[in-house]
Amino acid sequence: MRKNIWNHTWYVLSKTWKFEKRVLFVLVLQTVIGAAVPVAGAVLPALVVNGISNGMDSGITMQIAAVILLLLLCNTVSAYLSNIYGTYLLNDKIGFLSALFRQKMKVDYAYVESPEGQNKYQNAMMSILNDNSGIPGMLSLIGPCMAGILGIIVNMVLIIEFNVWIVAVLVITSAIHLFIASRIRRKQDTLREPAADASRKLNYLFRYVSENTGAREIRIFDMRAWLQKVMGQAVRTRTGIAEKSAEYGFWLSVSDCVILAFRDVFAYSVTIHAVFAGKIEVWELVFYLGIITCISSIFTDLTNHMAAYGQRSLEMTVFREFMDRECADEGMEPESGKPVRIELKDVSFRFSEDGPYVLRHINLTLHAGEKIALVGENGAGKSTLVKIICGLYRPSEGKVLVNGTDLKELKLSGYQQLLAAAFQDTYLLPMSIGENVAFGESDAYREEIRKCLEAAGLDGEFLEEERPLTRMLDAGGLVPSGGQKQKLVLARVAFKLLYKNAQVLILDEPTAAMDAVSEKAFYEKYIGLSKDRSCILISHRLKSTSFCDSIVVMEKGEIIERGTHESLMGGDTRYKAMYELQSGYYQ
Repeated sequence: MRKNIWNHTWYVLSKTWKFEKRVLFVLVLQTVIGAAVPVAGAVLPALVVNGISNGMDSGITMQIAAVILLLLLCNTVSAYLSNIYGTYLLNDKIGFLSALFRQKMKVDYAYVESPEGQNKYQNAMMSILNDNSGIPGMLSLIGPCMAGILGIIVNMVLIIEFNVWIVAVLVITSAIHLFIASRIRRKQDTLREPAADASRKLNYLFRYVSENTGAREIRIFDMRAWLQKVMGQAVRTRTGIAEKSAEYGFWLSVSDCVILAFRDVFAYSVTIHAVFAGKIEVWELVFYLGIITCISSIFTDLTNHMAAYGQRSLEMTVFREFMDRECADEGMEPESGKPVRIELKDVSFRFSEDGPYVLRHINLTLHAGEKIALVGENGAGKSTLVKIICGLYRPSEGKVLVNGTDLKELKLSGYQQLLAAAFQDTYLLPMSIGENVAFGESDAYREEIRKCLEAAGLDGEFLEEERPLTRMLDAGGLVPSGGQKQKLVLARVAFKLLYKNAQVLILDEPTAAMDAVSEKAFYEKYIGLSKDRSCILISHRLKSTSFCDSIVVMEKGEIIERGTHESLMGGDTRYKAMYELQSGYYQ
C-alpha cells in the first residue's frame, strides 16, 4: 500500500524517537526559534520608530531591550543547535542504517540479487546517507515547516484586524505556488529511477578503475581509450538527468519570483495607502510592513519547504518499500541431527516472469549420506541449482522436498542451519581469525576452531585464532593470499559441519585457487570429514569429483546425464568427452 506524507512523517519521527531522541528536541527548539525570530525582527524597528516619533520613555526602552535580548538568546541557541545537530543526526542515521542492514539480511535473497532489489536497496541507502534527501531531508525540513506554520498563525493574528484582504491574497498566492511546486517536484521524481541506474553504472565503473584488479587489466589489455569513452557516455547520461532536474527547478524559481512580486505589490500598496489616509501612524506602517514582509517570506519559504518535503516523502517511498517487503521466516522446524534427503521434483527457474529459463525440469534426489558432483560448462546452471537447494532461490515451477516435506512449509533459517556451504566468492571480515570461522561463538570454541583451521590446510600464524585478519583494523593483522582466503572460508564450513550439526556439505567451486592435485586431495579430505552426511560438489576439474557416488552432468539448464564415473566413462557420453579433453592437459 502506498504510504502518504503523514504516514511517512510519523514513521520517521517514531523511528527517530527510538534511535536518537535528541533530534526531536532540536526540532521543537527550531520550531519555536523559527517562529519567534521573524516576529521579533518586525517588532524591533517599529518600537524604535515609535520611540523616535513619540518619545523614548522607559516602557519603550524596556520593550526594545526585551526584544534585543530575545533575539540574542534565540541566535545563541540556534548557533548551539547547529553545532550539535550533526552529531545527533549521525546517530539517527546509524540507527536507520542498522535497520536497513538487518532487513537486507532477512529479505528474500533472490530479490536482493535482482536489478530491482539492487536499485531499491541503493535508493534506500541514499535516502539515509544523503543529507538533502530522504530521511535526513525530511528531518531538516520538519523544523522549518513547523516554524513557518506557527509563524504564519502568529503573524496572521497580528495583521488580520488591519486588513483581511492582505491575508487572503497571501494565502491564495501561496496555495498557487505550492500547487506549482508540488507538480514540478513530481516531475523531478520521475527522474529518480533513471538517476539511480546511471549512478549505479558510474559507481561500478569508478570502483573498477580504482581497484587493483581493474587497474591491472586496463594496462594489460590497453583499455584506456575505450574505457574513457564508456565512462564519458555514463557521465553524460547522469549529467543529462541532473540538467533536466535543474531545468524543472528553474521554472519553479521563475514562478516563485512572479508570485512574490504580485503579493508584495498588493500588500505594500494597501499599507502605504492606509498611512496617507491617516488610518495608521508611521511606526505602525513600519510594524505592518515588517509583518507583511515576514508573512510573505514565511509563505515563500513554507511553500518551498512543503514542496521539498513532498519530494522527500516520495523518496521515502522506496525506503519503506524495501523495509516493508515481506521476509517472514515461518514454518515447521526441521528435525535437528536427522539425516537429510533432498528431492527436486520437476524444478524450473527463471529470474522474472517474462525472462528466459535458467533451469528446466530438474528432477534430482540427494539421498542421506550420498555424495553428488555437479559438472558442466560455465552457464550450465550448476550454481543456480545449488542456490535453489540452499533455499536462496525459490523454484519458478516444481517443488523442493526435504525429507518428504515441501521446503515452503519449513522454517527457512532452521533448514539452512542443516547446510554447510562454501561458494565461488570468498568474503572475509576485518575481525579475528576465530571470528571469521565461528563468528559470535569464537570464544567458546577456540580448540575446535584450531582443528578446523588445520583441517582446511592452514598453518603457522593462521592457527592463532585471536590474531586480527587484514590490517584494516589492526596494523598487526594478517593479509591472506587468495588460497588462504579460500581455506579460511572452508574452515567455516568444517566448523559448521563438525560442531554445529550440519547434515549437508555443499562446495561450489571454493578451491579455484588450488591446483588440480591439491583440489582432489582437499575434496577427499572434506568427504572424509562429512562421513555419513550428504554432499554436493561443483568443480570444473572432473578428476577432483570422480570418486563421488553419482555425477550429474548439466547443459543449458538441464540434466543430460547421471551416473557413476565408471558408468559414464563406459559409454559415448558428454562426460567422457569432457573428462578425456581435460586429462589431455595433464599428460
